[in-house]
Amino acid sequence: MKRILLPAPTRRDLLNLDDPRIAKRYELLETEQPGVDGVFGSNDSTASLAATVADRLGLPGPGYEAFMRCHDKLAARIVQARTVPEATPDFAPLDPHARSAPLAYPFFVKPVMGHLSQHARRVDNDGDLREALGTARAGGFSRLIAEELLDGPLVTFEGFMHHGRMTTVGVTDAVMHENGISFVRFEYPTRLDPATVRRMETVARRLMPALGFDGSLFNIEFFVDAGGRPWIVEVNGRISSQFGPLVRAVHGVSSYELALELSTGRRPRVPRPRPGVVAASFLIRTYQDAIVRSVPDPTQVLRQFPGSTIELLVRPGQRLSENDDDLVSHRLAVVSLAGHDREQLVADFHQARAVVPFELEPLKAVARSRTPSSTRVRVQP
Repeated sequence: MKRILLPAPTRRDLLNLDDPRIAKRYELLETEQPGVDGVFGSNDSTASLAATVADRLGLPGPGYEAFMRCHDKLAARIVQARTVPEATPDFAPLDPHARSAPLAYPFFVKPVMGHLSQHARRVDNDGDLREALGTARAGGFSRLIAEELLDGPLVTFEGFMHHGRMTTVGVTDAVMHENGISFVRFEYPTRLDPATVRRMETVARRLMPALGFDGSLFNIEFFVDAGGRPWIVEVNGRISSQFGPLVRAVHGVSSYELALELSTGRRPRVPRPRPGVVAASFLIRTYQDAIVRSVPDPTQVLRQFPGSTIELLVRPGQRLSENDDDLVSHRLAVVSLAGHDREQLVADFHQARAVVPFELEPLKAVARSRTPSSTRVRVQP
């Protein structure tokens, strides 16, 4: 049994690692001990910490420098432009104090170091640019990047590198809110045709070695234009943790298990997709800031939909804007479901959402009165 160190595991990690297949093969440790075989982290902060610890202990991993080369959007773009120019949009560094636009309008602005669409927005004119830069400065972002505006379906390609060889896990489709920023759900496997997926594989096979990346899962977000040409949005040198339950439902093996195997230096095997099985990860959101007064008990949904998972992202007493979210919405929970029909999954999610109500108190009500019982509202986003 291999021993894996988990520095600061998240609630999502613990939810996904509670898996009989994983329990049979790995001893998971939250504190450093002698005889560790690997180190694993799932998000930007814990994956960078895992890469650092693995480097120090001489254990397998992508290496901290390679991980950060992916995470730094400007550094990654420079490598992309040199290695896969056909998949790299136009871009330019953007100073938060800039007085002029570095690209022709419209374009997209985001922090060089950011996640979950933090402070990412479309800029159409000088006024938008001043507002975007002011918001970035207020948020403490000192390095920004401007990028050519992309269009088409947004997807996530997930794969892994092992001894210089790239292996595909799969491609997940994003369904966006009409605001163009917030995600409504993710569906797996993709609806895209095999030829488009092969183009993504070609890009990944050339790009990841050029980034110096090996020995770990990674994911690349792409927009796909009307001609089926993939354009890189960003590269992440880590697992797509939200998609873990989807990979497990379709392949029978969680991407968490694949990542643990890689962390010990071994090449995992990705089983073929189960015929006719689809899975989706849904976001429960609200579009105004509030104080959380109560959160639901998810057990009723777990009983009604066997094999589902629910991850609560907020806690009672919390202000929603305390979380890292996009500029226009706040995530309350993630619900993952699997079945044989995508449309039925959407219907199942609406049933599940109906029995997981969140009690949220609008901020104006909080400011107006300290007797909130008369102003509380029950919200089911």
